[in-house]
Amino acid sequence: MKKWNSTYALLGILAIYCLFPLLLRAQSRADVTGIVRSEEEGVPLWGVSVTVKNATNNFSAAVQTDSSGVFTFNRLPAGAGYSFTFSFIGFETQIISGYTLKAGADFSLRVQLKNQQQNMNEVVVVGYGTMQKKDLTGAISQLKTAKLQKESPRSVQDLLRSGIPGLSVQQNNAAKGGGEMQVRGQRSLKASNDPLIVLDGVIFFGELSEINPQDIEHFDVLKDASAAAIYGAKSANGVVIITTKKGATDKPTIRFDASTGVGVLGKKRPVYDAQGYLNYRTDLFNSTSRWATPAKYVKPTTENLAKYGISMDDWLAYDALTGSPDDIWLQRIGLFDKERANYAKGQTYDWFDHSFQHGLQQNYNVSFSGRHKDAVNYYMSLGYLNNEGIVVGDKYRAYRGNIKLDGKVNKWMHTGVNINFQDRTDRDPDNNDGNLVTDWKGQIINNSPFALPYDSNGILDPYPMGASVNHGTSTAYNNQYKQYERGFTVLNTTLYQTIKLPFNISYQLNFSPRMQWFYYRYHESALNPLWTDNGKVVRENEKKFDWQIDNIISWDYTFAKKHSVKVTLLQNAEEHRSWEDKIVARDFSPTDALGFHNVGAGNPLKTTVSSDDRRSTGDALMARLFYSYDNRYMLTASIRRDGYSAFGASNPRATFPSLAFAWNFANESFFHWAPMSTGKLRLSWGMNGNRSIDIYQALSNLTTGTGRYPYVQPDGTVYELSQLYVDRMANYNLKWEATSAWNIGLDFGFLKNRITGNLEFYNMPTTDLLMDQNLPDFTGFTVVTTNLGEVVNKGFELGLTSLNMDRKNFEWTTTFNLSANRNQIKHLYYTYEDVVDANGKVTGSREIDDISNKWFIGHDIATIWDYKVQGIWQESEREQAAKYGEIPGDVKVEDVNGDGKYTNEDKQFLGYTTPRFRWGLRNDFTLFRNFEVSFNMYANWGHKAISDDYLNNFGAGTTWSSSYVRKYWTPDHPSDTYARLNSTNVQNITPKRAIDKTYIRLDNVSISYSLPTAIARRLDMSQFKIYAGVRNAIVWARKWEYWDPETTDLMPRYYTVGLTATF
Repeated sequence: MKKWNSTYALLGILAIYCLFPLLLRAQSRADVTGIVRSEEEGVPLWGVSVTVKNATNNFSAAVQTDSSGVFTFNRLPAGAGYSFTFSFIGFETQIISGYTLKAGADFSLRVQLKNQQQNMNEVVVVGYGTMQKKDLTGAISQLKTAKLQKESPRSVQDLLRSGIPGLSVQQNNAAKGGGEMQVRGQRSLKASNDPLIVLDGVIFFGELSEINPQDIEHFDVLKDASAAAIYGAKSANGVVIITTKKGATDKPTIRFDASTGVGVLGKKRPVYDAQGYLNYRTDLFNSTSRWATPAKYVKPTTENLAKYGISMDDWLAYDALTGSPDDIWLQRIGLFDKERANYAKGQTYDWFDHSFQHGLQQNYNVSFSGRHKDAVNYYMSLGYLNNEGIVVGDKYRAYRGNIKLDGKVNKWMHTGVNINFQDRTDRDPDNNDGNLVTDWKGQIINNSPFALPYDSNGILDPYPMGASVNHGTSTAYNNQYKQYERGFTVLNTTLYQTIKLPFNISYQLNFSPRMQWFYYRYHESALNPLWTDNGKVVRENEKKFDWQIDNIISWDYTFAKKHSVKVTLLQNAEEHRSWEDKIVARDFSPTDALGFHNVGAGNPLKTTVSSDDRRSTGDALMARLFYSYDNRYMLTASIRRDGYSAFGASNPRATFPSLAFAWNFANESFFHWAPMSTGKLRLSWGMNGNRSIDIYQALSNLTTGTGRYPYVQPDGTVYELSQLYVDRMANYNLKWEATSAWNIGLDFGFLKNRITGNLEFYNMPTTDLLMDQNLPDFTGFTVVTTNLGEVVNKGFELGLTSLNMDRKNFEWTTTFNLSANRNQIKHLYYTYEDVVDANGKVTGSREIDDISNKWFIGHDIATIWDYKVQGIWQESEREQAAKYGEIPGDVKVEDVNGDGKYTNEDKQFLGYTTPRFRWGLRNDFTLFRNFEVSFNMYANWGHKAISDDYLNNFGAGTTWSSSYVRKYWTPDHPSDTYARLNSTNVQNITPKRAIDKTYIRLDNVSISYSLPTAIARRLDMSQFKIYAGVRNAIVWARKWEYWDPETTDLMPRYYTVGLTATF
């Protein structure tokens, strides 16, 4: 027994001796955990390679993040000098060092990886391919949307507005949203100035509302001719390339976005209340006859009569009107029977509230995305948008879907499909053809506060101010007798296949069919006693089918380590077809109760049937060469040959070349300026074309006349026949507008690219403008579309991005852009007139201006040419005003030649309708890693609008006039800016005042909060974010007094709250 006890004791001692170092080692180790997210979206990244190293003890280990972005190192040796390296495809490698691990103390890290697209290795879409930003030779700007999508954009334009120098995006006040876009100003007088849209590498022929802004990853805007020349005859107005999202991680990801909000009227142009309206009407009538009967139009109170020293009997004797003194006064200032009756009852109505509403905004989106290594990549989304406008009746509803699949069939073949779907209905207040949208301008401006929408029985009154006042017809009354349906269904598809060939050559085939169905159905009921058609129905259907095919061959080769060559070859073909049928039926019998569901019940003799079938085709060949030497010297050359059926038979094709150079001087061995981390000079030249005209403009056109004519056959039978005649002259020589452009640019970065930017200068003459030329009467035609004229467009752009502060709990970035654009008309119709001196001697010739269109040689397209208003005639200038047939309170116009007459010789150049400068500023703040705050503002500077509103001349005399609150001249309150009420036109002219429209708009303010990762994971989510924002928050316009200065119309302000959940 003792022997065994001794043995056990010895074994125990040996065990303790052996395990003691291990126990000591265990106590000297620590665990490290962490989570890795993308910096822009905050989404956990799956598959990030994490390497830990310790130079002191030569320890190293590596792991990968899991599906939640989490990584773990177990039992790392305690000590100092640890560094962690994080690397992931598409993101910048990040190294964090200087960490000390204490024995037994666990350690955690939170890491955000920056997308590589934030530095000079950024991948930019250049058309039919991609390039790294450092290799660009043209003027291309990129805008990423990750930080913008929390602002609940209503449209694609909301993402682009003010974000890219040289790109202007206008506001839109409809429920649908949107807005017109221009790249580097206006080039064309007749053809479209809209940029070309490219979606996921394929030219997009739809409208931007078909694209869900939540699906967009980034934009690339090609601004100079060399960058856009590869799109040839479609790219003269610039190119906006849209790249949608794809699967980002190996872990399947579900993302849900929901936002709701309300749209309210941003800037209200005030209208008169009841008392203000009466005072205004009194002044209006006083302005016409004050000096003959000074007290006739004042309210007959004891105080007012005493002021003029007359009795009630004297006041009543001014005319033979009957009734109470108040009723006579109301008759004298032009109130109608219904208005006077409502005044007596003390009844008024707010037509402003009648016409406007708080428009509910709803936007819901869900997406499912992911990838499996390099084999499969998928992104699918579904969105629902339901918006109300601020005008009663303005609605927009859209379902949008997107499917994006890409698969690697084998080592040498990729194939994929992009499908975009939309079904939408809208009621647009700008298209008031029976669309049930309130005629807000008519309701607010034309109806007085004493006009009521309902009669005493609570039934809508068709004439709130009386049947004799056609200005005050009730839209609501007519709308109850209307039916309206309008909608679109659109399917955009791209099928593509990429094949890798020997010698690093690849071939890609894109086939992109697009289908669109449109319907419009409208019914005016015969039950409306005001309509005489006995029912009217419009039924219209249109189908469009477009297709295009791209065959692309690419070769990418690097030799001797310093020489890089990329070649791209393209063959393109396209066809566009549409079929439209329209029926307008009237005089239904026995009833129109079925509306547009029974068009055949209309009177055949009053039914019109029309159709419009259209077809156009195009094709192109393109070649592009890129060469780079040692990442210092770059050259890009391209040539494209385009054909398009819309042009004349003599010029169906055109050629568009380009050439660009770049010098990355920061990579030179002699460049040692430490503060500058990036520096590249670019110089480019290229030609682009514009084909945006009617597809049959080069052809003569047969049309039917508006009447029917009797035709007598030999047997005496008489038939009524429609005529058929040619109404347009053909032009077989019609061809493209051609823009030949120079661009010089500088890309720069300072302080390790904490400050980056670019500066661009450009000059773009456009020749062979597509214009209508007047024809002499003997030709039988009025105009013919031809190529005439020349416009030069030039300007500069500056874009800056800075990382102002980058701390653990605070990050602040700023983007700023400034641009200026000028154009000048060099030639118009090439018709000349003699220049004669004072002695009648011909001293030369000059090209004739187009006065009817206000186009002048040597001047801007947007020049304002009108009479110069010097002010308002005052009482002290009565005698001088009389020389021009005017009286105090009328407008004073400068008589340039002093002949006492106002003619075109007196008109002057008063400014421009387009901004002289534009700038945009955006700031983004991240606080404590969970809070994000941003604001975006922009300004349009130095432009004007012309208006005759200051004249206070209403055309209808005193019978009817605007209910807007007005400023006006009176003898007691004179003004040098605003005329008297009902001021007469000056010598039968209407001089317009040029008003400064300079404004600054705080376009968007947003704040968001993301749940801490630990809490989100407990909820089985990788991210949960809530946000709130205001769009069109404030606008400052010092001299603009009317509606919104940008739209010159009403403009909504939107308040939005929303959430984003990622699983």
